[in-house]
Amino acid sequence: MRHAFIRLLLTEKRLFRKISFILVLLMMPLLIAGLSHKADEEAGIISIGIYSEGPENSLSRKVAEGFLEEDSILRYIRFDSEEEAVKALSESRIDAVWIFPADMEERLSALAGRERTGPVVRVIEREDDVALVFTREVLCSRIFPHFIYDTYAEFVRDNLGRDTLSEEELNSLYDSLLWKGNLFHGDGSSTEAAEHDSYLLAPMRGVIAVWMVLAGMAALLYHKSDIRNGLYDTVPARKRIWYSFGLQAVVLANCGLMGLCAFGILGIFTEPLQEILSMVLYIICISVFCNLLGLFADSMESTGVMIPFVIIVMIVLCPVFIDLRQFESIRIILPAAQYLNAVYGQRSLLHMCIYALLGSALCIPVNLIRNRK
Repeated sequence: MRHAFIRLLLTEKRLFRKISFILVLLMMPLLIAGLSHKADEEAGIISIGIYSEGPENSLSRKVAEGFLEEDSILRYIRFDSEEEAVKALSESRIDAVWIFPADMEERLSALAGRERTGPVVRVIEREDDVALVFTREVLCSRIFPHFIYDTYAEFVRDNLGRDTLSEEELNSLYDSLLWKGNLFHGDGSSTEAAEHDSYLLAPMRGVIAVWMVLAGMAALLYHKSDIRNGLYDTVPARKRIWYSFGLQAVVLANCGLMGLCAFGILGIFTEPLQEILSMVLYIICISVFCNLLGLFADSMESTGVMIPFVIIVMIVLCPVFIDLRQFESIRIILPAAQYLNAVYGQRSLLHMCIYALLGSALCIPVNLIRNRK
């Protein structure tokens, strides 16, 4: 044990003598810090001009102010007149204009009563693209609660014979039937905090997870380079894999520490015990995954060819930017997918333990078959 500990310390010293290794470790926290600063700036994927014609306490003014005061991936800009907003649109300074009429509440009531009325909100856009279709869905979702109440009140009074109910009684009955809270919940306890994440920072946990796999593959190349240079000539071939595990433990422990620091900078650090346990298991899973790949790749060249393919597959199939659940049978062998699921769900920690145990058990016979000497 003492001999193994001394070897790990010497490996750590050897790595920190390489400028490239230090730069790799510092790369992710510095990138995250820059993105955090950028995400705090006033920006968004789409800019929408908002103009309300209504008085101070009107529904149109309340809905418009709701958009202007919220934090969103959409950027909302207030205009004092319709002409000013349309001019900004024609000059391509914004992507769309939403004009809330003064009689917006009356138009919703007329629409609920199946009467002909003008547009509830005027929407002017430069072009009709997918992103602007999304913004219209956001607009409709904000107006729909007001429309559904008018429809409900109309139905109760006209079809249930309750036309004598006062507005206060209707409101009380409606509130008793209304669902409170979110319809959908994640598997963890951080859903409320996640709702306020910047669109720039949302995928960064997945990016760090993939970066750590890249570091593990780099450590595997480093180990194969040592073998080629004769560093392990006195070590039997079947025992060299344990030196690879040791090297990766040192590399990934440093990367994991930097990753946890990055989570703190981002503000996405969850429960300390959950984060640390998930990271330790993830380091083991990466080591198992990389060494299994290394056993099937005979040379440094074939290992190097695999690295871009492995990273692309993880970015596409793991829930980094999108979640493709139809590829679950493939994702089960990818350590990044296991980690990203485990951070927010304790049940997935058990899956990581099983992954690490089965992978380690598989390494032993494959290593013996590949190195029969």
